Amino acid sequence: MEEFLFYLLAFLGVLLMLISVINMWIIDTKNKKSEEKKSKSKYIKLLIVGGIVFIFSRVSQGQLL
Repeated sequence: MEEFLFYLLAFLGVLLMLISVINMWIIDTKNKKSEEKKSKSKYIKLLIVGGIVFIFSRVSQGQLL
């Protein structure tokens, strides 16, 4: 059961990173078309949090380091 939770945590970390990358790509395409530039800082923070969650789950499970 504990391994399943670590795999779930790793999946959620990857999912957070994927969502933030897709949102940053959408913002980039909208910024090229309009004069108003939207900020991507919220999604960069989400990307970093997703990476930290993924790395934490791998370290806790003993697959990394």
